[in-house]
Amino acid sequence: MAEQQWVITVAEEHRDRIGELAQELEAAGLRIDRVLNSLGQIIGGSPGPASAESSLHSRIASTAGVASVDAAQTFRIGPPDSGVQ
Repeated sequence: MAEQQWVITVAEEHRDRIGELAQELEAAGLRIDRVLNSLGQIIGGSPGPASAESSLHSRIASTAGVASVDAAQTFRIGPPDSGVQ
């Protein structure tokens, strides 16, 4: 099963405890990759597809201090000398 990357945005009033929030999300099952203090975001991953119905998504979204949970998007382009894309 492919891993899903998540971007969690922390509510403004909870940014001062972003480290604690990252620990709570890790305990809920999120693998933490990066904590972006200046942006108020936590980036992490989990096995399985992105779905608003998934239990991990629900646990993350219901954590106090979480403003939003979004599936990360990945884009790739070919090299400059490749054919029309």
